[in-house]
Formats: sequence, C-alpha cells, structure tokens
Amino acid sequence: MRTLLVDDNRLSLDILHEICTASPFVQIAGAFTDPIEALDFVEKNAIDFALLDVEMPKMNGIDLGKRLRALYPKLVLIYVTGREDACLDAVRMKADFYVCKPFNRKDILEAIERAQLLSARQPQQTIVRAFGRFDVFAAATLIHFPNAKSKELLALCVDRRGSAVSMEEAIDRLWPDTPYDERAKKRYRKAVLMLHHTLEMHGIPDIFVSRRGQCYIRPEKLLCDYYDYLKNPGAEPPEEYMFPYPWAEETLAQLFFSHAHTDVLFAE
Repeated sequence: MRTLLVDDNRLSLDILHEICTASPFVQIAGAFTDPIEALDFVEKNAIDFALLDVEMPKMNGIDLGKRLRALYPKLVLIYVTGREDACLDAVRMKADFYVCKPFNRKDILEAIERAQLLSARQPQQTIVRAFGRFDVFAAATLIHFPNAKSKELLALCVDRRGSAVSMEEAIDRLWPDTPYDERAKKRYRKAVLMLHHTLEMHGIPDIFVSRRGQCYIRPEKLLCDYYDYLKNPGAEPPEEYMFPYPWAEETLAQLFFSHAHTDVLFAE
C-alpha cells in the first residue's frame, strides 16, 4: 500500500516511519510533520493508506482526513491519537480504525494488517482528477501517457461527461490551428489508437469508447472530482480546471457563472 504518514511530533513520526518500513505491506509514499505540505503532496501523488495524528497545527487530522477522502474515496484511513473524544470524531467521519497513544510496535503493525485487509477487499477504481492538472490514476497508480494528445483527448471526453465527441470537434480543440483535412484526421486517429493502447496497458480499456468519427467515455466506470462537484452546485468552484488545456477555460467560466447565480438565488 502506498502510505502517507502525518504527525506534527517529529519523534512520533520517526517511530511510525520505522515501524511501517518494516512491514511488507507498506510502501512509504510520504511522511510529513506539516498537514498542509502533506495535502499538497497527495494532490500530485496517489495513496492507498493514511496514518494520521489527530491534533496538529494549521489543520487537524480529522479535517485532513476529510480532504484526503475527497481526493481518494476508497482510501484506508487510520488515526493515532491520545484523546478519547478524538477517537469518537474519527468514528463519526467513518475512519477505518484508530490507535491510542502511547502505542507500541504491535499496535501499529496490527493497524497496518487491518489496513491491508481492507485495501485488498476494495475494487480498484479509476480516478480522474480534473481540478488543477488533469491526471488519471488506475489502481492508485498515476498513468503516464506517451502521447500527449491522447491524454488531452481523454480529458476532452471527461469534460463532455459521456456525450460523444466528434472527430471534427476533437481536431478543433486539440489542434486549433490545423485545417480539418486528411492530415488532421490521421493525427486524431493516432491519438485514439495510442489512448486505447495506454488504457489497455493499465487494465482499464472499458472507460473509453471510439466509434467511426466519434469517441466518448463511460462516466460510471470512473471517479472524478468534477462530477462530484456537479452534484453539489453550492460548492466553491475550483481555481484551476484541467490545466494546461486552453479549451477547458470555457467549462471553468461556466462553473463560476453557475456558482454566482446559485449565490444570488439563495440570497433572495
């Protein structure tokens, strides 16, 4: 399991790190005393399991856990705390387990074993991050797209939320300065072919469909922060959406416009 450790006490963090490193189930993805730095790291690096302290400055472990679960809904989350009421808070937010301080090696190893069992039982989800830089994760692994335009084509299909994207529209968005001719069509077909190949390599070929002259994604096959946002129209819109694609600015503008009108509606 790709594991995140967060504890503002350096000694406690070092002990957790030493115990976790000895476990065959754990690969330390990151260890932090600052929860804000941990959150920044996780926004760019997928994790399967988080072991968090509860009482920390800047952001407590409960709030950090909520932010992590928003990014990775299937994340196994275990807290380490010395406060009994904090254990209740952890239970209320549906944490998977908690360990009370002072802990020993056996306590942490048992927590890791529990996390490993929970992680193994969960289906591996395809996760798409649209807010900020566009990225795709298969089984918690960041997918590298050898062909940049194939990644952008997938982003465009995600933006359309399952609606078909025609070849002409895709060429207009991905190669805006290129005329719609046979050369452009060959570029489009290459991007489609490379996208199929990349998704097949990562075991998720069924999320993308191409037909003659069009393509689309199956939204039910993936988890996406953009789709989650649309289910909560009163939420604050993101500062960035599908960076670095210029065509995505249209969708971002629509999100801000919808949010502004929602605020007016509730004010009235």
